[in-house]
Amino acid sequence: MGKYRKPRASGSGRSKLVVGWMIAWAATSLFCFAVQAAPAPLSAGENYQFDENLMFGVGSVARFNKADAIEPGEYTVELYINNSFVQRLALRFFAVSDNDVQPCLSAALLESAGVKHVAIKAQATGECLSLQQAVEGASHSFDMGKLRLDLRVPQSLINRRPQGFVPLESLDTGETVGFVSYNANHYHVSRTGSASGRTDSSYAVFNSGVNMGMWRLRQQGSVRYNAEGSDWNSARLYLQRPLPSLQSELTLGEGYTSGRFFSGISYRGLELGSDERMLPESIRGYAPTVRGIAQSNANVRIRQGGNEIYQTVVPPGPFEISDLYATHYEGDLQVAVEEADGRISQFTVPFSAVTESLRPGASRYNFALVRTRDIGRDTPFTELIFQYGLNNAITVNSGVRLAQNYQAWVIGGVYANWLGAFGQDNTYTRAKDAKEGNLSGWMSRLSYSRTFEPTNTLLTVAAYRYFSAGYRDFGDVLKDNDSSYSGYGRSLGRYPPHSRWDVSVNQDLERFGSIYISASTQDYRGGHARDTQLQLGYSRLFGQAVSFNLSVARQRTGPSQSDYDDGRATFAPDAPTNRGFEQVRVPGTTETLMLLSVSLPLGSPARVHVPMLNSSYSHSANYGDVYQTSLTGVTGDEQSLSYGFAVSHDAVQRQNTFSGNLQQRLSKSAIGMSASKGVDYWQASGSARGALVVHPGGLTFGPYLGDTFALVEAKGATGASILNGQGARIDGAGFALVPSLTPYRYNTIAINPEGMDTDTELEEGQRRVAPLAGAAVKVEFKTRSGAALLLTAHLPDGKMIPIGAEVIDANSAVVGMVGQGSQAYLRIEASSGQLTIRWGEEPDASCLVTYDLDGLDLKQPLLRLEKACRMAGSAP
Repeated sequence: MGKYRKPRASGSGRSKLVVGWMIAWAATSLFCFAVQAAPAPLSAGENYQFDENLMFGVGSVARFNKADAIEPGEYTVELYINNSFVQRLALRFFAVSDNDVQPCLSAALLESAGVKHVAIKAQATGECLSLQQAVEGASHSFDMGKLRLDLRVPQSLINRRPQGFVPLESLDTGETVGFVSYNANHYHVSRTGSASGRTDSSYAVFNSGVNMGMWRLRQQGSVRYNAEGSDWNSARLYLQRPLPSLQSELTLGEGYTSGRFFSGISYRGLELGSDERMLPESIRGYAPTVRGIAQSNANVRIRQGGNEIYQTVVPPGPFEISDLYATHYEGDLQVAVEEADGRISQFTVPFSAVTESLRPGASRYNFALVRTRDIGRDTPFTELIFQYGLNNAITVNSGVRLAQNYQAWVIGGVYANWLGAFGQDNTYTRAKDAKEGNLSGWMSRLSYSRTFEPTNTLLTVAAYRYFSAGYRDFGDVLKDNDSSYSGYGRSLGRYPPHSRWDVSVNQDLERFGSIYISASTQDYRGGHARDTQLQLGYSRLFGQAVSFNLSVARQRTGPSQSDYDDGRATFAPDAPTNRGFEQVRVPGTTETLMLLSVSLPLGSPARVHVPMLNSSYSHSANYGDVYQTSLTGVTGDEQSLSYGFAVSHDAVQRQNTFSGNLQQRLSKSAIGMSASKGVDYWQASGSARGALVVHPGGLTFGPYLGDTFALVEAKGATGASILNGQGARIDGAGFALVPSLTPYRYNTIAINPEGMDTDTELEEGQRRVAPLAGAAVKVEFKTRSGAALLLTAHLPDGKMIPIGAEVIDANSAVVGMVGQGSQAYLRIEASSGQLTIRWGEEPDASCLVTYDLDGLDLKQPLLRLEKACRMAGSAP
C-alpha cells in the first residue's frame, strides 16, 4: 500500500492561504496592541467616553460621556453630605453649559445640610447656587439610577452634629387618617369529674385613633363577653401633640404620670414633658463627654471593655466628643489620640452611671396639672420634676407634688467618679389623714453602680430608708381619705415599710458563660417580720447554638400579726376601732425553687429558623417537680407560620399535660389557635389580630399597627410585598400598611416586586422617611403600568432610527429610548395611540409611530411590534 502524501496547493489555493495568514496575523497584532494600549480601569471621578466612530448607523450618545449625566429639570432626590443622609427633597437641576448640568442649591439648604454659614461665600447669593462656586473645595456627584445627590465638603467647613441627627425639616407629620387596631380571642374549657362543666368567654382589645396634622387622638378600650353578659371598658382617651422644637410632648386627657421619683398615678388633665425619642440615639441615656488636645490632625479612638466604640478625626487644638452611644454595660473609657506623625497619647475617662444619670448639659422635665382617676376620690394635683446634668460627674434631681391634704418634695442627684456612680434622693411628705391627722416624714433612696474592669464585674446596690412612720405615699392618702375605706377597715393588712436593700452582681466568664447573684431584704413597721430573697443564676452558650441556664432562688416571708374579721365588723366612722377584729399570728413561709433548662436546634446552626427543642426541669420544696419539653419553630416561604408543641409532667400530681399552638401571619391580619389536654379537662382558644386604616384613598387592612406606622401607595403593584413589613402586601387599590416605624429616625421602606402584576413596574423600590411620634406617614412609590413592548421602528426610507432617540407618549412623558437595531423597550398604558420619536431639535429630527395592540396576546410578558415611523408633519 502506498504511503499517504499531502496534496500540494494550487496557485489560487496558495494565494487564499497567504491572504488568510495575513488576516490572522493582522487581527492578532491588532488584539495584542489593543491589550497593551488599553487604558487602566477608571478611577473615581474620571470621565469615560463613548467613541461614536465605533457605532454603525446614525445617532449620538455624546450626552452620556459624563458618569453623572442628567437632563435639566426637577427631580426628587436623596441628598447626602459626606456620605451622611440629609433629607429627601425635590431639587431643580440647571444647565450651566451644553455639557454641564448642576443642582440648584440655596444657601439655606446648604446650612440645613450642615455647612457652616461662614463657609458659604458672600458673593454666592440667590436661590440657585452652584456648589463648587458657593463653597471652596466642595464638589458633587449624582447617581441617576438611585436619584442620589452626594455633596462633598471639607470636614472643617461642616458643623459637627451628633450621630443619627435628623433635621427638624426632615420630620414627616404624616397624613390625616383614622384607624382601628384590634386583638380578639375566644377561650373554651370543658371539665369532667367532680368539677364538670364548661366555660366560654370572648375578649377583644381595641386601639383606635385619628391623626389630624400634628394632633393625635387616641382611645384604648376592651370588651368582654361571657355567659353573664358583656361589658365595655374604656381604659384611656387622650389627645397628644409632639413639640419637636422643645423636644417635648403634650398630652391632654387620660394618662399616667411618669413614676420618676413619685409613684405613678392615673389622671385626667394636662401633662407636658421631655420626649427623649426626639434626641439622636448617640446622645440618649448617659455617656461622659470626652475632652482632650490634639497636636495635629489626629485620629481619636475610644475603647470600652476591650471593644472599640468610637473613632473620629479631629483638627489640631482642643477637641470635645459628646455623642458617644450609651452602652448596655459600663466600664471606664480608654482614649487613644494618634497624631499625624505616629505619636500616640492615652488617657482614661471614668464611666459609671445609675438610672437617673444625665449627660453634661442635658435636662429632663415633666409637668402635670391634672385630677386623679380610678383611685380614691378624684383629687386635683400638680407635679413638676426637673433634672439637669451639670458635668460628667454630677446630675441634679428635683421635684414637687402638691394636692389638697398632701405635699411632697424631692431633692437629690448623682455623683460619679472612679469609685463608681452614687445616686441619692431625699423625699419629704406632709399629709392630712382622715383618722390619724397631720403626718410628715422622710424617705431616702441610695443607689450605686460600678463595673470593675479587671474582672468585668458589675455591682449594683439600691437602698431605701423610711426615717419615720409619718411618711406617706400619695396613693395611700387617697385611699385612706376615701369614705368607702373609712374606719378601721382601711388599715387591714397594711405594714408601713422601714427599710429595704437590693444587691446584684453580674460576672462575665467570657467563653465559660456568665453568672449573677441578686439579693433583697425588707423590714416593716407594725406586726410584720423581715422578708428576704436570694437568687443565683448561671448561663452558657455552647457552639453558638446550644444554651444552658440554671437558676436557684430561696425566698423567706417573715411571720406577721394580722387583723381577723369575725363577721361583726362595722365601718361606720363612729364605730369602735376594735369591734369585730381579732389579732391573729400568721406564720412565715420559706420556699426554695430551682429551674434547669436546655435549648438546642434540630438542624444545622448555620440555617436560619431551624426548629428549637427546649427542655426544662423545675423543683419546688413545697410543690414538687415538673418536667417540660417543647418544640417551637417557624415555616413557610416567608416564615409566616409559627408553631409550638409541649408536654409537661407533674411528679406530685402524677399527671401529664399536652399543648400546642399555631400562628399564621397573613397580609391583612394574623390568626392563631391553641389547645391543651390534661387530667379531667381540655381547653381550646382562637385569636385574631389586625388593623384597618381609613384614608383619602380608601380603606386599607394590615396585620397590626404600632404607635407610628406608614401607608404605602404603589398604584398597580398589586401583590408586591413590603420588605420587613410583617407580611404586608400591596392590595388591589395600590396600598399597604407598614405596621411599625421608629419615630424621629430614618426608616427605610422597600418593596419586593416579586409577585406583582407583570403589567406594572416600579420606577423606584426604596424610600426613607423620618416620622414624628404617632404619625401615619404616606410613602408613595412611582410605578409605570401597561404592556411591556419591544418596538422596532424604521424611517420611511427604510433607514434605522438614530441610537439614543427618545420615545415620547401622548402625555409628553419619555417612556423609552431607541437602542441598537432601531429597537426600543417601552411600557405602554393605552392599547392604541401615537408615539413620538425624537433625536434632535430640528423639524426633521422626529417621527411618529401609530400603534394598536389589538390582536396581540396581551398575556405575554413582552409584546413585539414592528412599525414604520412617518416624519412629523407628513400625512398619515
